[in-house]
Amino acid sequence: FFILAGVIGLVQGGVQAISRSFFSNLIPQDRSAEFFGFYNLIGKSAVIVGPFLVSGVALLMSEPRYGILSLLILFIPGLILLWLVPEKDNS
Repeated sequence: FFILAGVIGLVQGGVQAISRSFFSNLIPQDRSAEFFGFYNLIGKSAVIVGPFLVSGVALLMSEPRYGILSLLILFIPGLILLWLVPEKDNS
């Protein structure tokens, strides 16, 4: 657990910076404020949904491990959606 926490701690800041940069390459420049507003709204929603999901599953299953495992419900569809996003050619 501590090794995983250390690895996440090492890469989390970079992932956040890269996600904003990647997102800015995907959106239309003339509507960037609108899209980044939506981006921030989704981020704030995740702050609520994640802890409720983890604590709800852990409470129902009486096992904290299942609570953490339940995050796969969010990560796997997100990974699939990200995989389907076409890369924008900057040339």
